[in-house]
Amino acid sequence: MIDAHVHVWDITRRKLPWLPAGHPLRRDFTLEDLTDDVVLIQADADPLEVTDLLELASRTPSVLGVVGWFDLRDPPQYFPEDPRLVGIRSPPADQTDPDLLTDPAHVRGVRAATAAGLAIDLLLRPPALIGAARLAEAVPDARLVLDHLGNPQAADTSWRTGMKALAAAPNVAVKLSGTAHLPPDDLAELVDVALDLFGSDRLMFGSDWPVCTLSAGRSEVVRRTADLLPSATHNDVFRGTAQRTYRPRETAP
Repeated sequence: MIDAHVHVWDITRRKLPWLPAGHPLRRDFTLEDLTDDVVLIQADADPLEVTDLLELASRTPSVLGVVGWFDLRDPPQYFPEDPRLVGIRSPPADQTDPDLLTDPAHVRGVRAATAAGLAIDLLLRPPALIGAARLAEAVPDARLVLDHLGNPQAADTSWRTGMKALAAAPNVAVKLSGTAHLPPDDLAELVDVALDLFGSDRLMFGSDWPVCTLSAGRSEVVRRTADLLPSATHNDVFRGTAQRTYRPRETAP
């Protein structure tokens, strides 16, 4: 299995402003307790985190890739030439504003990352999904990955409308991640809609460990997701889609 959404951090090296003092996740998390292949996802808006994650990946065979943070509104002239860097995640300041995704500076950054062979993870809320669909149309060769199913609370009209627009763009995949807090019936409906719209070849699993532990253990998140999907989809969702999306880049000799 590939877990396509895992975070690790050394709290002495990371600011993590989204974790206030005293938060139960404000401590170190490492890969020592995980046995599956993983894709490491940014947790801090700091290019130095990318360096740390790539160094960890270089000595950990189970890390298949790193999705790191760079400001796509002002990207570096060159992204690190490390084949383990497979994607960029640069969440907008307002994850509900669809217009931020097609701001000219952001579109230029997405094009630069795409030209460098990198996938783009999108951390958004349902009102912004229509903006992601417009971005997919503006940069049709980009590999866009919607994290956490777009962070819905339920399969309401806003979410369904945005997901239908995204599904019309063949360059968008969806990550079944960030779901540990959802009631079972709501999660089942969300997964059914996503599978119907995108098909298993555009869905991938991510535990969102260790954030998931606020609601459920990682093994429980894996089990719940697997139980909601037909067995014929498991090869795609639990490995194949992640392999196709987060493929290693060719770097200069």
